[in-house]
Amino acid sequence: MLRETLALAGLLLCASATAQAEWFLRGTHNNWQADQMQNLGSNTMLADDVVFTSAGEIKFDRWGDWSENYGANGQQNGNNIAVPAGTWDIKFYTDTKDYHILPAEDPETPDATLHLRGTHNGWAAGDLLARIGETDEYDACRNFASGDGNGGPRFKIDPSGSWAGSQFPAQDVAASGWTYIVANGANNSLVSVTTDLGENCGVAAADSDGDGVPDSQDNCPNTPAGTAVDANGCATTQPGLADFRNRSMYFVFVDRFANGDPSNDNGNNAAATSTSKSAGGLSEWKKYWGGDIQGLIDKLDYLEALGVTAIWVTPLNDNIDNSGSDGAYHGYWGRDFYEVDEHLGDWALVDQLDAEMEARGMKLVLDIALNHSNQDDQYEFGSLYKEGTFITDFLQDNGTWYHRNGAIADCGDSDPNTQCFGEWDDPWSFTNKTLFNLTDFNHGINSNSVADQYLIDAALKWMSHGVDAFRIDAIKHIEPNFINRFSSAVRAVNPDVYIFGEWYGAGAGESLSMQFLNEGRGSELLDFQLRNHIEQAIAGDITMTQLNTHIESRPGAMNNRDSWQPIFLDNHDATRTSVFLQTTGPVDNGRTGKGFSKSLADARQNLGMALVMTLPGIPTIYYGSEQNSTWFTANGDGQVGHDPYNREGMPSFSETTEAFQMISALAELRAQSPALASGSYTQRWVNGDILVFERTAGSDVVMVAVNRGGSTSINVSNLDLADGQYNSLVGSDSVNVSGGSAVLNLDANEVIVLH
Repeated sequence: MLRETLALAGLLLCASATAQAEWFLRGTHNNWQADQMQNLGSNTMLADDVVFTSAGEIKFDRWGDWSENYGANGQQNGNNIAVPAGTWDIKFYTDTKDYHILPAEDPETPDATLHLRGTHNGWAAGDLLARIGETDEYDACRNFASGDGNGGPRFKIDPSGSWAGSQFPAQDVAASGWTYIVANGANNSLVSVTTDLGENCGVAAADSDGDGVPDSQDNCPNTPAGTAVDANGCATTQPGLADFRNRSMYFVFVDRFANGDPSNDNGNNAAATSTSKSAGGLSEWKKYWGGDIQGLIDKLDYLEALGVTAIWVTPLNDNIDNSGSDGAYHGYWGRDFYEVDEHLGDWALVDQLDAEMEARGMKLVLDIALNHSNQDDQYEFGSLYKEGTFITDFLQDNGTWYHRNGAIADCGDSDPNTQCFGEWDDPWSFTNKTLFNLTDFNHGINSNSVADQYLIDAALKWMSHGVDAFRIDAIKHIEPNFINRFSSAVRAVNPDVYIFGEWYGAGAGESLSMQFLNEGRGSELLDFQLRNHIEQAIAGDITMTQLNTHIESRPGAMNNRDSWQPIFLDNHDATRTSVFLQTTGPVDNGRTGKGFSKSLADARQNLGMALVMTLPGIPTIYYGSEQNSTWFTANGDGQVGHDPYNREGMPSFSETTEAFQMISALAELRAQSPALASGSYTQRWVNGDILVFERTAGSDVVMVAVNRGGSTSINVSNLDLADGQYNSLVGSDSVNVSGGSAVLNLDANEVIVLH
């Protein structure tokens, strides 16, 4: 979760509302005198054409008297920053205290500056890769004779020479002997690494499949020509995604999770904050309750114990203030995408959250609404700001920033009773008309509109404060070509950014969503169809055989990218499964609850979560699911436990519930098992009530059995599990595998997981 050092945005939409302090550059080039830097706006200071006749050092001095100065890694009073010999343009970012050291050349066609830092040079800056002709690729040949006290020979590439967070790849790259390295300076990515070459890289090591990885370290020989591979010679798909496939993601509704700082509860409009919270009526559930970033920080140990390694947070950006007695507690009524909402905290708290999560090996996933700002017919009428400076609103805009095509399904007439429901499935309508009354951004088709650039630059600012991934709200309703440009822009800064979107109803069997997914837009999709099938199976509305048929359809529908999609059971737009299973009243989508007892509902929900944690896909846990959270009030549409009653406060932070312990065990397994992260899915035994399957990757095998029926014993054969005695990671079963077969003694509503 390294903070990325960002270049100055190409489009400055407006000047910063706050004047910058004076800043000075001091270093060996000027005998540590104070040279005033230029204020470029947007929190960026510049010293251009700075000449270092030999390698030297610098620091940034705020007042010119050393009373507040910043050095390496953006630390106040930190170590001096190393600078190689040359002529440089040096930028300093006053909000993040990061910096960027660039060659002082023609800004239209600058050479990249790629510092090779590794065990061969004590990780020092100044060892630059050389540009290959007029291409975007740079190379170096170096002798990596030995490692250091922390491991074997290895390296990273640092574009700024400052360790400011833009170094790549995320993990150190192994080297051996004379090593030839090629990197792309346009998108900061590693192209190839060839090790164990002759002196000065004169003789190449054997590489039978031609993938750039020597046979001596190729774990996947015979890779088809042209396939993108990782450092081990194994095929990859999109950059960054493999980093998430062994993670377990937790979706936090920040306002409803934990209140760590009551002083920020009222924000700028006390009328929009509830004093009674869950004890109040429907109007109180539509207000802020006080959850904030500090509360999330306070509960990170709890989430770490649950096994969470990625946290998806509802939007943290500033939302409207003028909302009467309603509250933008959910975060989807944005007004300033460049600022933190005052109910939640500030940039310092975002940075603290980043640091605390990084220390625990967690990734931060930001929910971002690229489709819309706030309502066009009330409150602030689509008002839009950048760093506190007003830009436009729906009343003033002439169609430059916002669409003006009416709402989806309003038929384009003045009669509110007429509905054109076909527009929800018409691509022009659902991308160019307003989603309900939320002011719809005007996205460019072939190039970025001003709104597009505004949103991209906002995302880059959040990345500079530690965001590792994005969940795109309402992705169905956004111009698809903008998703390509957005994903390319953020991955140009950090190739490992994971992106997924909410296309309501997406999944195998929903053709428009699968068309979008397979067009390679750079975003994955939350799998609603798998969610629906899992819930129907544990409710008894379809058989386990039918569930298995759907699971087996996913690879074909998704071009074998099923393991890259986020999978889930509960979320903020659906009645919680445990409520659906227990109530006898109406719930969402015209359904009626099942009327199960609480104990049966909890057991069945746990079966569903076991499937989420073990099937192909990235498991996503909605806050409170580990506590079997429920709320049984009907909303204004008569739906029990639906919006806003699926956004209740956390009922408990207990670490002893059966659901918590099961999720924790399976999250730990996913973190270490290649089979769960990326392995194949093979059904081994299925009937109406029972599904047994294996996930296999090489010698790593996980077997999962789920039984929604009564107690029974079954004999399962053709297992990939090696012969031996296994203890289930969930529950207390002990299973003997012999000759690829095993007898499973399944209790009612039991899960067995063998590894």
